[in-house]
Amino acid sequence: MAKRIVWTNTARKARRDILAYWIEHNGSKTYSKKLSGLFKRKVALLQSGHYLGRPTDFKDVRVSLVSHFSIFYKVQEEEIIIVGIWDNRRNPDDLHKNLEI
Repeated sequence: MAKRIVWTNTARKARRDILAYWIEHNGSKTYSKKLSGLFKRKVALLQSGHYLGRPTDFKDVRVSLVSHFSIFYKVQEEEIIIVGIWDNRRNPDDLHKNLEI
């Protein structure tokens, strides 16, 4: 059974910031639209295959890769909570500050 998807404010902001960065960096929305589609498809897969990602060191948080980004999420009884999106090329020491756990 598909679970309801809930995005935390932190995860929404991260997604917006990532997409805005690539629009500005490339001077075009093309890559951002592609990336947004990849995020949507991955979240749809997580909705029906909740445990596709692997466990993390964060309590009850799993991670699934999309290109060079990681989507961090929690599986609960009736919903999947997206707690963050992380660009894997960033300093891993900052990851903990960018997840709403």
